[in-house]
Amino acid sequence: MMRWSGIKGALASGVCAAAVAVGGFGVAAAQEALTEETYGPTMSEIRLIVGDAELHTDARYWPELGEDLDKLFPMFRQIEAFWGERGNDDAVAKTLTTIEALREIGQAGIAMDQGSARSGIRALRATCQSCHDVHREETADGYRIKPGS
Repeated sequence: MMRWSGIKGALASGVCAAAVAVGGFGVAAAQEALTEETYGPTMSEIRLIVGDAELHTDARYWPELGEDLDKLFPMFRQIEAFWGERGNDDAVAKTLTTIEALREIGQAGIAMDQGSARSGIRALRATCQSCHDVHREETADGYRIKPGS
């Protein structure tokens, strides 16, 4: 009989493997394209999901981490398409770096390696912040994409 930890590990491996595999394909094609109006709310949702991923990593909830990645991969593909349509190569490159961090987190989830998953989350956050520093600005109503970005 398989113990709960064995079942949990099998689930984590399956869910995270699916997330890593999905991240390599253009999943966002089936989703609605982002506009400047929907970009901000999408970023807010991403911030919340990344927070969940961090909590799930800290708690070693590997299947839930896989679910977080299942949400994040297609959202970042939408962001990649958004910046690509604007011709902003810097933002596209930063988005691709973020997608690589998601893959790192997914691989760590498969291996149930908390240290590597945390490292991937730190890399993800650092890349996100570097993009925000260059391509967004604070206004009285929150944040917006900088003119010309």
